Amino acid sequence: MFIDRMRAQDYIDSSRAYLDYVEAHIEFVRKAFDELSRACEGMWWVGDDFNWHSLRSEVIDHDLSKLSKEEFCQYRDHFYPVCEEDKANSGFHDAWENHKANNHHHWETAETYNDMIHMLIDWLAMSYKFGDHPRDYYNKNADKIKVKVVWVEDIEEIFNRLDKYREQKGQLI
Repeated sequence: MFIDRMRAQDYIDSSRAYLDYVEAHIEFVRKAFDELSRACEGMWWVGDDFNWHSLRSEVIDHDLSKLSKEEFCQYRDHFYPVCEEDKANSGFHDAWENHKANNHHHWETAETYNDMIHMLIDWLAMSYKFGDHPRDYYNKNADKIKVKVVWVEDIEEIFNRLDKYREQKGQLI
């Protein structure tokens, strides 16, 4: 055979790997929302229909911007590059800034209490991938993570409720 592999196939494979990552993360976010809602039963954000359904709506659209023209190729080329040139010229910085501006579940742009809860859902989703606890990420990066002072106590309470819920379910991490 004169040509073993078409270069386009490398980009198809790279795109598929990135889409697989996004799909897995979205499923983890769905699972994290369910688990955190159950673990935090009795907290006002779960019992307040308006806040819970508002948060649920945001979770349904979680990271949708990663599929946009402002982020998709940039993220793919940064995290799943076909070659080093792609990674070096990915435009990831601008894509990341766009992502934070359009997704307030990141500590850099979180403004509301629901943003903070959504941030914890995202951390919990990532903990499923890495096999740890969202508290591990928080503690490891506490010097960089800047959240509202009034949220610190709530974050700890939510982590504690998650631990208690998992203990009751026999699912300690």
